[in-house]
Amino acid sequence: MPFIDLTLKISPQLPSFPGSPQPQFISWAKNEIDGYNLELIFLSTHSGTHIDAPFHFIDKGLKMDQIHLERFVCNAILFRIKKGSNQSITKKDIIKLEKKYGKILPNSTIVFATGWYKNLTKKHYFDNNPGL
Repeated sequence: MPFIDLTLKISPQLPSFPGSPQPQFISWAKNEIDGYNLELIFLSTHSGTHIDAPFHFIDKGLKMDQIHLERFVCNAILFRIKKGSNQSITKKDIIKLEKKYGKILPNSTIVFATGWYKNLTKKHYFDNNPGL
């Protein structure tokens, strides 16, 4: 099974969640002065494609650096389910998908492709997105 990278490119132009800083690449050392080039990358844990670590909502929850990378590499079920502004993926949608493709087993990883990424550069991207 091939790997599919779902991440967005991190750049200073990457849209950021309202109130979060834009990603920045800060020059730290220059070859002509220091003998090498070095940049710092400054970004929020809400930058680009991300998950919310349990710590985001639970004070004693795991932080991103405490979650093993293997947790994020897995076989997944991809459901293409078109959703627009403020539309929810509902239990009714899941039942319909299961009727068409079969029962979802417990502990399965599911990726919902809603098509919302097409709005990435629009002002309402973070405000009106579809969700569960």
